[in-house]
Amino acid sequence: MISSLNFRPPLILQTQGKEKTAKFPLDLKVFTAGSDKRDVYALRYRAFIKDGVITPRDDKLFSDRYDDLETTCTLAAYQGATCVGSFRLAFGEGRIGGETMPCQSIFTEVGTLEAKGFHRLVEFGRMVVEPTLTNTSFRTTLYATLVRAGLIVAEAGETDFGLISVHPNLAKFYELMCGFRAMARAETYPGINAPAVLLGRNFRVLDQKRSKQNPFFRFTSNEVTNARAQLFPAAREAAIA
Repeated sequence: MISSLNFRPPLILQTQGKEKTAKFPLDLKVFTAGSDKRDVYALRYRAFIKDGVITPRDDKLFSDRYDDLETTCTLAAYQGATCVGSFRLAFGEGRIGGETMPCQSIFTEVGTLEAKGFHRLVEFGRMVVEPTLTNTSFRTTLYATLVRAGLIVAEAGETDFGLISVHPNLAKFYELMCGFRAMARAETYPGINAPAVLLGRNFRVLDQKRSKQNPFFRFTSNEVTNARAQLFPAAREAAIA
């Protein structure tokens, strides 16, 4: 399924005071299991090859077995017909077994979270933007738009704990800016030729922090409700029942 939910923020991150007149430059789509994500895989390949963290492939596409699970949502930002950014949310449970998130394959700590009261998890990952983009304002808007949309989808999925696996050089940024805490470290990460640090955060606390920051990241209950109705219909029906 491909959804064209309205993830447009209440303002546009631009410089020189153009917020009130600028047209939002991106269209966002949400891809779920069974949808054609070749645009996303091609963008990922270009970005990760440039960073030197994956092995070259003849098809110039980069994907893995988690991409087409029923529990995965992939966000894609388009400028016209071109995919210029993507962000993946892999949902799972905080117990051993039923592996649906890449981090579960290498970090046993994930399997202890249910015992700590966290049942609905999401691993944020595979965030990439078009490596040839050089406009700093546009890249900032693109990254922020993907993060905002990801938070809406995570809220719609009734997440109570957020996970992210990053290169050790980036761990401090997420700890300081988002309040994540380091949980474990590994020398490789599925599909990536680089070490990774697993970071985690109570999603409710993370969401409260989000709502107090830049107005760009604010969203309404209607946006969450619409996302839940399209992406998580079973959860919505259970709530109504």
